[in-house]
Amino acid sequence: MKRAFLLVFVCLIFSKVKADSSVKCPDEVFLRRAYLTVTGALPTPPQCVEFLDDNNPNKREQLIDHLITSELGLKYMQMRWGDILRIKSEFPSNLWPNGVQAYNRWIYEQLMNNVPYDKMVRGLLLSAGSNFRAPAANFYRGFQKRSAKNFYDNINLLFLGNRECTDNGHICFSQIKFKSTKEWKEEIVYLDIHKRVPQLEVELDDTTILKLRADSDWRETYVNWLTSSDNRRFAEVMANRMWFWVFGRGIVHEPDDWRYDNKPSNPELLNELTDYFIASKFDMRALLKRILMSEQFNSADGFTPQRLPAEVIVDAIASVTGIWSTYTSRVPEPFTVYPPRTRSTHLGDATVSSSELELFGKVSRDVSLESQRNNSITSRQLLYLMNSSVLESRIRKSPILQRIYVNSANIEQLASSITLLVLSRRATKQEVAMYSDYMAKNNLPLIEVAIDIMWMQINSNEFLYNH
Repeated sequence: MKRAFLLVFVCLIFSKVKADSSVKCPDEVFLRRAYLTVTGALPTPPQCVEFLDDNNPNKREQLIDHLITSELGLKYMQMRWGDILRIKSEFPSNLWPNGVQAYNRWIYEQLMNNVPYDKMVRGLLLSAGSNFRAPAANFYRGFQKRSAKNFYDNINLLFLGNRECTDNGHICFSQIKFKSTKEWKEEIVYLDIHKRVPQLEVELDDTTILKLRADSDWRETYVNWLTSSDNRRFAEVMANRMWFWVFGRGIVHEPDDWRYDNKPSNPELLNELTDYFIASKFDMRALLKRILMSEQFNSADGFTPQRLPAEVIVDAIASVTGIWSTYTSRVPEPFTVYPPRTRSTHLGDATVSSSELELFGKVSRDVSLESQRNNSITSRQLLYLMNSSVLESRIRKSPILQRIYVNSANIEQLASSITLLVLSRRATKQEVAMYSDYMAKNNLPLIEVAIDIMWMQINSNEFLYNH
């Protein structure tokens, strides 16, 4: 495919993400943007045609409602939570594959049932029991350093955006203990409720006084304060994190760094989202929809292009070629080889990886910081996309591309079908003319042009970015 290099170079210019001054982005842009943002997956050609040909004025809202509650949408949100909760079977979390599976299922069920954010957090922080039978207890098992101070610091990081804690709130988590059972890798999280401490009053950094009761779960006193609608920071941090998950940049950025000198870029917007979130009784699904229906998300010039996350790029290449990677686990529980066509966004375990995922910056889940994910484009990634014999082989052997070729009577049909598949839009007249000219000048058969078009489009900014 070396002869296609010039074509790639030219088309990279044509497909460079552009913004215009219109109020709303075109339907094809919104469609792809919504699918990638909510599900981490490309829309299929039939889904593209159905949406683009639909004249219903409410079709964008209907699409959002569908995606948020879809299996793909729930699993992608589960992946986001897995990143910040550091769900990983081996070092440093050491949750073990069975624990990872149970933990992921618990998160999925919270999202599927639209459990309010405050109740979901309560379920995590007040968890106890077996890592296999009480999945949320893996929250405490996932720490390499099992100290009350480390638990407390990470809870403050996750839910209040504090990277440094100077108060003595960690006392509330000093009753947590661990013990093993006779079952392989099972561990019980339990509380020593008879533990004694020098004081039963805890003063937090904001001057709040928490009064602990002897012979009770001290975590509950702290969690009651943390998740209260009166604790505005709790709602602010999640509203800001959801904005970050959609736009790639928080109103407070980084989204887990709420220092006094790191002010929100748009305080009015943050206040509006926080008010809405509290009024909705911490409805995460409603909050996400409000952001997705905002003028900024629907705008042609208000959405900053973001390079696709590693898992999304790898899955996108697999979905357009029809050839999927195979994933395996070093530990044979619950299975060594993942089922065929498993999406990398659905792996649920950061220990399971591939060379492609590592190349594109798969998150390690070693820390709870959003900044651990690196979505910048690198020269190594570009060289792989342009020169990889593995990628070339997948395109040449693609059963999807073969079907498109067989069903295309001419270059126009071929270009339209490939573009709909890879870029989620119909090919323009300019692009069809360019492909036709390229075919004629190089005296190429239609199948070779098909291979070159798909290869070129995968290399384009339009494919590699959510825009």
